[in-house]
This record gives sequence, C-alpha cells and structure tokens, in this order.
Amino acid sequence: MSAERIPREFIQRLLTHIELVDLVDSRVSLRKKSSNNYFACCPFHSEKSASFSVSQNKQFYYCFGCGAHGNAIDFLMQYDRLSFPEAIESLAKQAGMEIPKQSSAAIPNTIISNTIYEILAQIAQFYQAELRKSDITIQYLKNRGISGVIARDFCIGFAPPGWDHVLQTFGKTAALKQQLLDAGMLIKKKEGGCYDRFRERIMFPIHDRRGRVVGFGGRILNTGEPKYLNSPETTVFQKGHELYGLYQALRANRQLQRAVIVEGYMDAIALFQHDITYAVATLGTATTAHHLQCLFRYTSDIIFCFDGDQAGRTAAWRALLVTLPIIRDDSSIRFMFLPEGEDPDTMVRKEGKNGFEQRIQTAMTLSSFFFQSMSEQSDVSSIDGRARFANQASEYLNQLPTGTFQQMMFEELAKKARIEVTQLKQPKQINYKKTDYKKTNSKSQKARSPSALRLAITLLIQDPPLATDLSLPLPSLSLPGIGLFIELIETIKAYSPPNTGVLLEYWRDRKERKLLEKLAQTEHTVPTAGIKNEFLGAIEQLKKLAHTQKIEHLLAKGSQNSLSFEEKKYLHELIHNRE
Repeated sequence: MSAERIPREFIQRLLTHIELVDLVDSRVSLRKKSSNNYFACCPFHSEKSASFSVSQNKQFYYCFGCGAHGNAIDFLMQYDRLSFPEAIESLAKQAGMEIPKQSSAAIPNTIISNTIYEILAQIAQFYQAELRKSDITIQYLKNRGISGVIARDFCIGFAPPGWDHVLQTFGKTAALKQQLLDAGMLIKKKEGGCYDRFRERIMFPIHDRRGRVVGFGGRILNTGEPKYLNSPETTVFQKGHELYGLYQALRANRQLQRAVIVEGYMDAIALFQHDITYAVATLGTATTAHHLQCLFRYTSDIIFCFDGDQAGRTAAWRALLVTLPIIRDDSSIRFMFLPEGEDPDTMVRKEGKNGFEQRIQTAMTLSSFFFQSMSEQSDVSSIDGRARFANQASEYLNQLPTGTFQQMMFEELAKKARIEVTQLKQPKQINYKKTDYKKTNSKSQKARSPSALRLAITLLIQDPPLATDLSLPLPSLSLPGIGLFIELIETIKAYSPPNTGVLLEYWRDRKERKLLEKLAQTEHTVPTAGIKNEFLGAIEQLKKLAHTQKIEHLLAKGSQNSLSFEEKKYLHELIHNRE
C-alpha cells in the first residue's frame, strides 16, 4: 500500500490512538522524567548521557545530541527501518485498527504484487530443497568457503537442469503461468509456450530490506554464458533500487556503522563468511542515487570497493559522480581499490577479516580520489593546465549540496589551482562581499515581524488547541511566515489535531515541515499557566502590525497624490483608531 492511498483522516485517528511514550519505551528504556518529558540515551547515535527526549503532551520526540525527531510514525521509520506505509501498518496492527481499503483502481496491482511475493518465496524454498539434493553444488559451495550457516542465512539454492521445473511445479493453470511470467520466472517462446528462466544455476534470492524475495540472481554451475543472470525488472523488483545483502546486514547489525559496496553476490557472501557483516552488492548495474539514499538511512559511512585496474577506476569515477549531488556534510564516502587480479572474495580469504578491514581504514576519501582523478586529466604544472583543471573541477563541485563540505572542496581546489577562491565559478557559496551580506541582512531584519509571529507559531505547534478560539480570517499582513501561520490555524480548525505529533503529519511532504519541527522542540520561557494569554497577546501584536502596515501603505500612496476620497476617509479612520 503506497503512502498516498492511506487516507489522511485515518492517519490522524491512528496517531491519537498511539501513546508515543509507550511505543518508545517498548524499544528504548525511558529512565528519567522531567515534567511531561521522558528521557533516555538516544537509540540513533552513541552517547553516555540521556539527551533523547519524549514529550507526552506533544507526542513528539527529539534528541538534543543528533537532532533525531518526529512522531510515532517517524520513530518506527527510524528505529525499525520501515517505510512510511510499513510504519502505518505496524501502528495500525498495534492499535487494533484496520487500514481503509484502497480504491478499486488500485486493488489489482496490489493483489498482483502480493501474489508475486508469495510465488517468489515458494520458488526460493523450492530451490533450497533442490540444493540439498545436489552434491555437486554443495561441494562447489564448500570449495568456495561457503558454510551451511551462510547458505541458510542467504537462502542459497539450486535451479536443477531442465526447461520446466518451475513451470510444472508452480504453473499448473493459465493464471498461474501468467503470474510466473509477471514474476520474471518464465520466458515466452516465439512459437508459443514458456520455459524456466533459470536452469542449472546456483540461485541467490534477492531480498528487499523487509526480507521479502523480490527476484533472483543465478550463477552458472559449469560452463556457459552469461556467468551471472538476474531476474528481469518486475512490479516488485528494480535493479537500481535493491542491494543484495542489505537485509542480512540490517539483521546482523542493530546499528549499521558502515557499509561496503561490492560488485557481486559471492563478494558480499564471502565478506559475511569472514564476519564482515556490512557488505552489500549492486545487482549487475552501477550504483545509483537510490542505492545511496537507501544506505544513508542506515549509515553515514559508505565505502566503495573496486578492482585496482582501469575498469575499476572508471567504475569508481562513475560512482563518485552519482554521489556528488546527494552527499551530506555528516557523511563519509571512501574508495577502496584492491590489487589487480583480486576481488573481495579472494582478498578476504587471503588476508582475513583484520587484513581486509585494515584496507577499509586506509581507503581513499572522496575528496582525495576526486582531486587525484581531476589532476590526471590536466597538467597542473602549467598555467593553462591549472586553468583547465580549475574550470572542470568547479563544474563538478557546483553539483554538491550547499554546505560546509562544498565550501571546503572549493577552498582545496583554489589551493591546488593556485588562485583565489573568489575566482572560482561558485557565486552562491563564494563570490560575495561581507558588506553586501550585511546590507542584505539588515534589509531582511527590517522587513521581519517582531518575534510575535515566531512565538505565535511556536506556541501553536506545541499546543494546537490554542487555535480553537481564534476567528478567521486574520488581518492581512505583509510578513514572511504569515501564510504558514494562517494555514496552520485553518488546518487545526478543520481537523482538530490534539497534539504536535498529529499536527506535523499534515506537513510530512512539505518543505515547511523542517521549520515546524524545529519550532516543535524549541524551549520557550512562557509558563504553562500563561501560554494561552501569551498566544493571544502575540495575536494582538500581529493585529496592531497589520493596522500599522495599512496606514503606511496609504501614506505612501498619498505621497504620490493618488488616494481616492474613500481611501483618504479610510486612512483618517485608521489613524484615529490606532491605539
């Protein structure tokens, strides 16, 4: 079930049935209590003091150490590593609530997807049973150093020789044959009929991060081409989205400290065999942005592992280009190159876990690999070469997200090119004057409201029922943030969210959510008994500001002798009524 198919009203009802303190406490021991806040050591980063706070009133959690925050849905997404729909399903089950059925137009695809998962799981079990019958295959795996435990954990199987084992076992009717075709397990013949896609191959089930089989990879047992064969893309399997071994890595590590990306099934399995339980493999395709974004949900330290030959370097450069637009200031991307002729499988068997992890520790940083690769393309000993080097490198660095890392990369580029950093083509980050910034900043400060609006939004986010007694519409204001404030009030009046956690859910996919979440955990100095009066006082200040803005607007228009009689009369009334 996709997120957009879950009615918003149901999500609100669900959140009101969930007690966040109980949900968190079932996974993290909440030890201290201060007023209505519970505390614990943060489950999302290592710490010795309790900086993870859960507010019972707000139904909102926040870590003052790492910044992790959100409502019950966010907690399950972060702690249990669930997607949004999966978190909804889990909470609904806990609350004993049934998620409303999808529209009739969406039902067929859901049924097909569920059936495909079931079929693929059954076929995986079939292949595992066939492996136990094949002494040759078992001996091959033993020769490769694969233990029975690893074979079990990765559900390794065997597709026996023959053209129709899967077809005959699972495709006894026309409808079942079609489901096997949809699952990518059969191939149609030109002259009619079907045959098994995988034959006489060691089978590696590909699991999604929930543990469901979504496809297979098959390695030829004897001679033949292709050496490796993957399932085609289906409704449940996209090669650019899945990482082989990620499910096993998440099971083996409560918190994934790092991830090593390798290129093959056997590479990932061999590393697991040697207790390096954080290896994942791409599925016969280059690393995609989706792969990296998926990994960034679990770790900030990613190491690419490539062969040390030219092909490996080229693949590493392509991976770097994919990484540039999505790298974060708090992340580490490194590149590890193995000796020519070696792969992770052979290397870890020669050097063992300690030797291989030592290579990981000395892997090249993204910045080192980037500048090394760029320097090889230009003669940096000459002026012409450095100019070309600076120009080409700038184009790549402009793809980096704005932030500290981008700034430092430009500074390093300027140092290597022997020019001033302000001469590089990066106006957003570098090409500005301090006086210009002060001038701009002063203008923006002048245009800003006093703190009344920010205080009003903060109090409203933390206590939504405050909007109950407000009348709409509010006086029109020319003020940054006033639109968001009015929308908050309209949302609260329309849906009556009882607390912060429920209210923020209406902004889940909105850019304003980040600001609202920041305000949700802001500590204000207003005593609890005076919050309502303080909020109403802020509203009064906004009304006065609106009154003043109307007067200033009419006075400015009057200075150009363009006021009508009615406007002059209205201006007189405004001035007379100003308190």
